[in-house]
Amino acid sequence: MTTTPIPLKLMADYDYYPLWQMNEVGNLDPDQLSLSTILKKHLKNWAEWYDETLTVDDPTSSGFKNWRDSLLFEEEGKFLWRQLQEELGTEYEVFYFSQLKGRILDLSEMRKVA
Repeated sequence: MTTTPIPLKLMADYDYYPLWQMNEVGNLDPDQLSLSTILKKHLKNWAEWYDETLTVDDPTSSGFKNWRDSLLFEEEGKFLWRQLQEELGTEYEVFYFSQLKGRILDLSEMRKVA
């Protein structure tokens, strides 16, 4: 009997962990998953990097300072997506929400960066 993988979304959001169980409310602490210490650290750093783009006094002006920083953040997100998929195996299906495109990327788009 095959089990349906648990859908998990990698998505940065201010002041939250970057992991979300799809179809559930709230985000997911990476410590709740069987992930390597280094991947947990990378996820934390990626979330902190995004948090640093928040302008508390004027949230509408939040964002990366330039296009290059946006691209670097996106590439790191895609790297993390690949690492999550590898470490979590078939128990989870990991999706990536692109800040640049404002949507979840489909697998064909993700394979282009692998």
